[in-house]
Amino acid sequence: MKPKTDTSDLYAAYPHLQKIDEMWGTPQCRHLLLDLLSDSRDGTRQGFPPDHASTIFRLLQEHDADYAHLDDDPMSVSWWEQNPGHRQGPR
Repeated sequence: MKPKTDTSDLYAAYPHLQKIDEMWGTPQCRHLLLDLLSDSRDGTRQGFPPDHASTIFRLLQEHDADYAHLDDDPMSVSWWEQNPGHRQGPR
């Protein structure tokens, strides 16, 4: 199964991220999506343009909704838990 979120622009810009489709429904997919949204380079990571970051975030939301049982994974944490310095909720 593949995500329902439209990934065509994301994959056109970042073809290596097509592996998300292959990993979909696995704990590894969730970890990849979290990693893509997180700065793991001490502030030196440029990040994705807003439209692609939004697609990745929607993918994470869809994955969590469809595979909620993966939240029981002890290695599974929310984006907010991984990024405690960011504000929670809408601005």
